[in-house]
Amino acid sequence: MRSILTPFIACFLLSSSVPVTAQSVSQQQDGSRSSSEQQTAKTAKGDKNNDRGESLDFSGMGRPGQQTAGESRGSCANAGLMEALLPDSASGKTVQGHPSFWVHFPDTFPPASQVEFIIQDEARKDVWRSRSKLDPKPGYKSFTLPETESPLEVGQWYRWYVKVYCDSQIASAQYVQGWVNRISLTSKLRLELQENEEHSHLVYGNHVIWYDAINQLLSSYQNNPTNLALEQDWHNLLGAEGVSLDLLPSIGGSYKAVQSLNGQLPPIK
Repeated sequence: MRSILTPFIACFLLSSSVPVTAQSVSQQQDGSRSSSEQQTAKTAKGDKNNDRGESLDFSGMGRPGQQTAGESRGSCANAGLMEALLPDSASGKTVQGHPSFWVHFPDTFPPASQVEFIIQDEARKDVWRSRSKLDPKPGYKSFTLPETESPLEVGQWYRWYVKVYCDSQIASAQYVQGWVNRISLTSKLRLELQENEEHSHLVYGNHVIWYDAINQLLSSYQNNPTNLALEQDWHNLLGAEGVSLDLLPSIGGSYKAVQSLNGQLPPIK
């Protein structure tokens, strides 16, 4: 295991200048229809949404974890709570050897805060550990095991952490954690992904592969931030059975930019 200070972070930046009006317009149009037309449209919409994964169920993954932030101490006690994008079980699956983990950050951490990203095996041995200055911008940030490191092993469970140190004191910290289980990429899943390349997040979701579903959805949004279907897929995923993330800020018009950080910092002594 190597440890350098490169968390490989991608951030969605908040912006309040672009309102989202599609939902209110749709509701006004529905109100002008007859009751029979509304019922027909509702049935058709329901069938379409089911194809996009509306009936997803991520309950019962069965590993302990900490979805919302752990105990805040020191100057972190005055900061808002960050939240990991995880099901209620705080665990999920991936087929990736170098998966990404997403966390929502509020805008209230002190400017000098540092962020630490850790992956450990079940024996609590470090697989990866990095630390760097926290970008103060709020939003969704991803933390990825670098491709230069050995991949996670198929069939094994790992615990990951994201910790924020709000000042120079190690005791002043806030953290989230979760479990990840790497599974095999079956020939059936590979074929489905090849046939639905532009909707891979839906394929992963239908196979209850949480980490890859959320990562592919946000990656698709980075490339096409005006796609309303992706915004609906976001609501379906975060509101699925066994997931309680529907109160997090939505992607869509309120997020206008993506910033990728891939810099190396000198070791912290």
